[in-house]
Amino acid sequence: MNYQLLGGIFLEGVLSFLSPCVLPLIPLYISYLAGDNKHVDENGKVTYDTAKVFITTLFFVLGICLTFVLLALSTSSLKTFFDKYNEVISIIGGTLLIIFGLHELGLITIDILNKEYRPKLEMHLNQMNFFKAFLLGFVFSLGWSPCIGPLLSNALLMAVTDPQGYLYIVAYGLGMIIPFLICGLFTSSVLNFINSKQNIYKYVLKISGIILIIFGCYMIFNASKSVATAKSLEEISQSGNKEDESIENYLYNLELKDTEDNIVHLSDYEGKYIVLNFTATWCTYCEMEMPELEEFAKENSDDTVCFYIFSPSRESGGEEEIKAFVKEKNNEIKTLIDSEDIMFYYCGINSYPTTFVLSPEGKFLTYVNGALNKDNFNQLLEYAKSADTQN
Repeated sequence: MNYQLLGGIFLEGVLSFLSPCVLPLIPLYISYLAGDNKHVDENGKVTYDTAKVFITTLFFVLGICLTFVLLALSTSSLKTFFDKYNEVISIIGGTLLIIFGLHELGLITIDILNKEYRPKLEMHLNQMNFFKAFLLGFVFSLGWSPCIGPLLSNALLMAVTDPQGYLYIVAYGLGMIIPFLICGLFTSSVLNFINSKQNIYKYVLKISGIILIIFGCYMIFNASKSVATAKSLEEISQSGNKEDESIENYLYNLELKDTEDNIVHLSDYEGKYIVLNFTATWCTYCEMEMPELEEFAKENSDDTVCFYIFSPSRESGGEEEIKAFVKEKNNEIKTLIDSEDIMFYYCGINSYPTTFVLSPEGKFLTYVNGALNKDNFNQLLEYAKSADTQN
């Protein structure tokens, strides 16, 4: 997981809280949440029962969280579609983010993004309770959606184009709700600060615009790089690496790297059956499978060699995340890094883990999707050897 991106998304959540459609209304929300726990002294100074306001604020925040949970579920349900058209969606989404960023900077105007919609509900808010606070948070968070749309859109776009995208929604949600909790805990001080810093809004919009443009460019760059790689691979598949060389031979002699940046070719291990385990740092089942593959590799080391294969383009942190993961796990099986995504492309990897078995001459004999135990690996190898003998 790319922690820099997570931090950026968290900052967007904070900026959403500081936006003109949320921050100016904080005194109103606090007034609602305080209910009859607000006290006015003889000098007109307003004070609040901090403990009670904090508890109702906590339920208000839970209502906001419900909105983000629903958004996370909706993006998960569409994940298959978004995975299929990842690059196209990233380019379109990145372009929209740049447009949103220009709007936030005031260089263009999009009227709908200057509005918010709050349903009129008769909730008798002067008699606040936990359920009303929860419902208030849910209803008002829906009302903010058009106004905070650009920042929220970025979190959603990152969510649907990343394998662990739900973490981006969590980061955005935390960035937005933590300030609410601080308001509930330090009510009087926070309200006084807000009232004295009304000019903060214009700076918030400028910062938001710059962040959106950066994220938009980042998404377009990554997607364009993937499209260029796919096009290059397609050209190779149509013409062949050489006229007299098959795709299998091409992959068998493909230049890969290990975690120490040494060049590795599968053909370096000619004479042994080769087990390729396509995996990912964020894949829970892959991690569960690793001890089984490690044990299998030890027992079959005489005629078989095993490799983990990672793709930097499918990891949020790229090669550095892969290297850190491998170092942490201290696996004995060699890890290969498919920098150009070529092995993943030709092997059609779209689920993890996936295991291929190659013959001692580099021919692809069989493969299986899903996590395996040691016995399953042995059965897979025996099947591959049987198929190799028949050929």
